[in-house]
Amino acid sequence: MRKVRCLLATLVMATLPAVSPAQRPAPTTGAITIADLRSRLFRIADDSMLGRETGSAGASKTADYVAAEFRRLGLSPAGDNGGWFQVVPFWVVGSGIHGMISKADAAAGQSADMVIVADRDFVVIPRPTKATLDNVVAVAGGSVDDPEHWIDAGAAAGKLVVITGSDSAVGARLTPMLMRALNSPRFAGARAIAVAVLDRMPRAAAIDMGRFRVTRDSTRSEGPILMLVTERAAATLIGTGPAGRRWHSDSAITVEPVPYPARNVVGVLRGRDPVLRGEYVSVTGHNDHVGVCRTGVDHDSLRAFNRVLRPMGADTRTWNETPEADAQIARLRDSLRKAHPARTDSICNGADDDGTGTVAILELAESFASMPAPQRPRRSVLFVSHTGEERGLVGSAWYTDHATVPVDSIVAEIDEDMIGRGAADDLPKGGPTYLEVVGARRLSKEFGDLLEAANAKQPVPFVFNYEFDVPGHPLQYYCRADHYSYARYGIPSVAFSRGEHLDYHQVTDEAQYIDYPDMMRVINMVRSAVLSIANLDHRPKVDLPKGDPHATCKQ
Repeated sequence: MRKVRCLLATLVMATLPAVSPAQRPAPTTGAITIADLRSRLFRIADDSMLGRETGSAGASKTADYVAAEFRRLGLSPAGDNGGWFQVVPFWVVGSGIHGMISKADAAAGQSADMVIVADRDFVVIPRPTKATLDNVVAVAGGSVDDPEHWIDAGAAAGKLVVITGSDSAVGARLTPMLMRALNSPRFAGARAIAVAVLDRMPRAAAIDMGRFRVTRDSTRSEGPILMLVTERAAATLIGTGPAGRRWHSDSAITVEPVPYPARNVVGVLRGRDPVLRGEYVSVTGHNDHVGVCRTGVDHDSLRAFNRVLRPMGADTRTWNETPEADAQIARLRDSLRKAHPARTDSICNGADDDGTGTVAILELAESFASMPAPQRPRRSVLFVSHTGEERGLVGSAWYTDHATVPVDSIVAEIDEDMIGRGAADDLPKGGPTYLEVVGARRLSKEFGDLLEAANAKQPVPFVFNYEFDVPGHPLQYYCRADHYSYARYGIPSVAFSRGEHLDYHQVTDEAQYIDYPDMMRVINMVRSAVLSIANLDHRPKVDLPKGDPHATCKQ
């Protein structure tokens, strides 16, 4: 699910060194079992995978593991050039800007050289840009909470625009104010924008925003460099003279290839019907997550804080810190302290997001591959483990734009993303029958009916929750999961999820918190749906004409 990095907006946060039974996992079987799910997930979400950031060593190891399993199970490779992988071109955008100096200038009211230093005085938010900070004049742009009085575009052009902080820019109000300043069209022609909120946000969150970024587009824009600065640095940048201080830096934003190739993993279980095996039911999930935060956080403090104030983890947009909430957080944290000592970690393990979907693909592949040949699905089953979902669905978009089978031969797609939680203590409507369903009937009523029918056959059916599929829903789930990359090509597609929770995009998303029995039920339901669709004598009827696959997604 989507991409808020490991945003750690808390008081005393830090994390647990991951649970690590990932030496040699026990062999799995053709049956879908809890033991198999645990064995696979503790491996995929182990600390050694370092949060599976796209283009990282951990993501590469995970892709290798998925490909090795596809090979072991007897699937056919369906990546580029007859192999298991499809490489997605990715780049790392980083900040090479370690400091800035302003030479003594009497006109600017400056009698000595002034210096500001990265991490102490400022953090650069990396994005590809041609802009530099060499020989640039700083100007006061206004207050972060008063956009009506920001300087105009003409005054900002070519300058380092410094936006001062405000006492109102705290807590949940800070992020929207910050984003509004950094993205203001008024400052599009500036060389840089520096917003003085670095003192007002958790240091872990600020440092994480300054981490490298992974992007599929290495094109350098004409846009400004984006910076977070301290109040003291903001005053230093502007100075007190009438002309504004002139600053110099001999370094710039860096753009380099990712250290390890970002790869989709693609395998096919060939269908038994000689006529229909040229058509595919696609089963997908993403193998990437958001990597490592640059500072450690306390596991129990973070869980306690999120349990009380951030029930959807990084997707909780607002929260209200009150004395009562603080007291509740303290009680929860202290109860955890009695069970074990403090634990610190910085790795966003991504067990639920989307280790569970990756495990589901492998378990389904093993289940179908273990079937006697005469009982296998009539159509082929296409298994795609996507990279780069957390980077904006880029892995699945790359796959469907450069499909390794004819894209029109894919008759349906089922995406599993975060299928390991959903209990009553995870979300208000949670429980053993909770399942979020997005996209099922957007293109094909018949496809949605087939999914409902497969669910109805289960010993304990789920209750499909369609509320996040409603057009215009503010959380935009329809546009935020890999299924959309298929739907935009007119392929009936669905995203199954058991919902967001307090550990979403946090270092606390670990394999120990997964609900394995209910995760197994989701996988069995998907297995039934895949068999039903793959064995139809016709492809699911599409009710809408195919649109432009590159048009902007609309929730």
